[in-house]
Amino acid sequence: KEVVAVDINEQAVERLKTLIPLFHTLRREVPSGSSATIPGSSNRPGRFLMIERPFIKTMAWFCFFFLILAPLSTGQEEERPALSWSALPELPGTCGLGGPFVGVHNEALIVAGGANFPSAPPWEGGAKIWHDDVFVLEKDADTWRTGYKLERALAYGASISTDQGIVLIGGCDAEKAYSTVSLLNWDSDEKRLSQEPLTPLPAPSSFLAAGRIGDILYVAAGQRSSDPADLEKTFWALDLAQSEDRRTWIPMEPWPGPARIKAVTAVQSGGNGSQYLYLLSGERPTKTAGGKIERQYLSDAYRFDPAVTSGEKAWKRIAPLPHPTAAGCALSMGQSHVLIFSGSTGVHIHEPIDQRPEFPRDILAYHTITDTWVKTGDMPQSVVTTTACWWKGAMVIPSGEIRPGVRTPMVQRAEPVAARFSFGWTNYTILILYLVLLVAMGWFFSRREKSTHEFFLAGKRIPWWAAGLSIYATQLSAITFVATPAVAYATNWLIYPGYFTIFLMAPVVVFFYLPFFRRLNLTTPYEYLEKRFNVAVRLFGSASFIVFQLGRMAIVVYLPALALTAITGMDIYLCIVIMGILATVYTVLGGMEAVIWTDVIQVVVLLGGFLMGLLLVIFSEGGPGAIFTTAMAEGKLTLLTGSMSFTDLATWSLVLGSFALQFGPYTTDQAVVQRYMTTKDERSSARSIWLNGIISIPTGFIFFAMGTCLYIFFKNHPDLLTLGMQNDQVFPLFIARKLPPGISGLIIAGIFAASMSSLDSSMHSIATVLTTDFYQRFKKDATDRACLRLARWIIIALGVLTVTAASALARFDIKSLFLFFQGLLGLLSSGLAGVFILAVFTQRANAAGALTGAVASTALLFYITRFTNMNFYLYAVIGIAACVIVGYLTSIVIPGPSKDLTGLTFATRNRGIES
Repeated sequence: KEVVAVDINEQAVERLKTLIPLFHTLRREVPSGSSATIPGSSNRPGRFLMIERPFIKTMAWFCFFFLILAPLSTGQEEERPALSWSALPELPGTCGLGGPFVGVHNEALIVAGGANFPSAPPWEGGAKIWHDDVFVLEKDADTWRTGYKLERALAYGASISTDQGIVLIGGCDAEKAYSTVSLLNWDSDEKRLSQEPLTPLPAPSSFLAAGRIGDILYVAAGQRSSDPADLEKTFWALDLAQSEDRRTWIPMEPWPGPARIKAVTAVQSGGNGSQYLYLLSGERPTKTAGGKIERQYLSDAYRFDPAVTSGEKAWKRIAPLPHPTAAGCALSMGQSHVLIFSGSTGVHIHEPIDQRPEFPRDILAYHTITDTWVKTGDMPQSVVTTTACWWKGAMVIPSGEIRPGVRTPMVQRAEPVAARFSFGWTNYTILILYLVLLVAMGWFFSRREKSTHEFFLAGKRIPWWAAGLSIYATQLSAITFVATPAVAYATNWLIYPGYFTIFLMAPVVVFFYLPFFRRLNLTTPYEYLEKRFNVAVRLFGSASFIVFQLGRMAIVVYLPALALTAITGMDIYLCIVIMGILATVYTVLGGMEAVIWTDVIQVVVLLGGFLMGLLLVIFSEGGPGAIFTTAMAEGKLTLLTGSMSFTDLATWSLVLGSFALQFGPYTTDQAVVQRYMTTKDERSSARSIWLNGIISIPTGFIFFAMGTCLYIFFKNHPDLLTLGMQNDQVFPLFIARKLPPGISGLIIAGIFAASMSSLDSSMHSIATVLTTDFYQRFKKDATDRACLRLARWIIIALGVLTVTAASALARFDIKSLFLFFQGLLGLLSSGLAGVFILAVFTQRANAAGALTGAVASTALLFYITRFTNMNFYLYAVIGIAACVIVGYLTSIVIPGPSKDLTGLTFATRNRGIES
């Protein structure tokens, strides 16, 4: 700590020496209205810094604060182990077991079978004994239940936990290997253990490896008999979802490497959501011409993809282990880590049997996205030939062999420890000042919010560029800011073409929708639905919007709270409460004007901080050229795919689906449409829409570039990855560990603002809809003052509801919030988008048809999401098409009352509408 302190002070002194002349020049020597060159700068003659003196003083203090004091307040990660170790009750009445079957069923930890030397170690002539005992430790118990037996004494097989029970696969005794497969079931009510047979393996196998992906069991065969060199290089699969009479083990393509025993397996995602089986390390016994067994310890590693198409290789060689880990045990952790505990490196075989050392206590962590290995700590006691499992939120490793011939009855338990960072007072100061600024803006604009026209539409005095930035900010939630780089980091650029559809939507909105919203002088777009159809359709549109926004609000608060917790160490619930309260306060005070101008500030701060972070990571990793070369070589820049699949992500479905998705927010969403209405005229509204479409493309590029850069950075620095982290936390993790203070504080403030911007938009728009489409619609005598008071109380209630819902959401694990949100958007907004299409582009559609089409759209999407594997990007296409087709046909079959459509459809838009 002393060395670090001295180094930081020296940095501060050097910066001070450099900057004091500049500081004095800017603060004192520049008279008002004059110009000056910066001392020591590379400015060419004739290029001057033209700044007014008050601003110069402010900037001088700013430079002094950040460049001198910032190094003294750098946030540091607290030194904490990644895992917290403890011990469960030891296995009773035994010296420990090697090769036991281990698993969890009905919340009970079960250890069955195994082998040991109960009388004496092998170098003293002790005999190896196989066991059939089963030990059960229930959820809240502190002692093991005993007295249960397997059908036979057995050890060195594989065990896999399922909801139906623990699958015991293969194994051996002193005489031979077995092909038996059975299901071990624990009845927690009756305290009874049962064992039922399953389809046996095609051949006997012990010291094998197995894993489960979905309902399918995969087995990498091991040793066929008692002869260690009698190996089987076979890979089998069994579908547990099939009926018992149809289950059969299917031979699959084996791994590319040699046959082996004692391999380590784990199932984990590769970053794209797909589950893979990882086959790691192992031991390869061979027999010499003289009959002597020689053992080769392997460090190669492979990944099996069960979803490969015909003609492709299912197995892929991945980065080799730092050293062999034969007979170790592995567990997946979080979304992208695989941990290997202990394992044999083979060094013990060169020592006399009674002098062989303990196996290594190393814990190796493999990161599936960056394909890297790091040592991440040590276990309290090394053990091999056992199985690790998750139980009650912790990793459990029962018994095992600590060195050749010696077992332990110890049951080790490891609980993940969240990394904590000291955020630093500089960053906290910036964050607090930023949040205070947002509230102050609400107070400032509150002086004008004396009517619903001011509160809902900002008096129609918002500049077009501010409205455009506000539209962009409304769609630029923390989901986009945090999760989009995570998508590029974990996969590639296949989703980026979807950003171009935002630009393609601009002319559609400007030429086909905007005229109705502006010329009819609407407050909500659902007023148009009543004019075009009837009040029932208006209420349907309003209700659909409100339901979607209520679900969205919790998500856009929860995700940044998760990120902020990882960076600042703040409690996630405290983050949620702070964002909810502050957004509610300035929205209640300042109305739409406060919402829009805080959006503008948010965009500038967020993108500015983001660009600084991007430049830092680019030049810290060798510059753009080095990053581009590495990313291209590893397929991280894949932009297009020629696949015509309806289930996998393909470019055609992405572009088509993304374009259909834009109809929801840009033609039916009150939060966006309301911003069209805050400018002075239709032309200004059109310019704001075009601005949003244009800036979406380069900013989308920046987000994906950051994701690729993060991949390169963490591939070069895998030790900085937090064990068990979610992929959505990768950018916040980079902020916490690598960005200098001040910049990191600015970006964190931007994340706060992004969340609150989306939240304030949702709250304000819901209040507008409830007040306009429900309260004012049915209470004709309601005063403007009463409506304004109601709108503010609604916002307060929504703030409380959002905080509650986001806190509840924090208790669940959503694998990719970005993809979840996109799927939710397509599912919920398609019917409403179809209703607006029927309203604008057809004259024959009526209210009954529109509502029938919306119901049909929802029902069809429900069926598709529940019973098909169709890619979710097609949900919006199908949902909108279903609504339009069914709605139009229903309108033909059930004609509605005649209605004057002057100025209410595209074909009649120029009849009788006042500009």
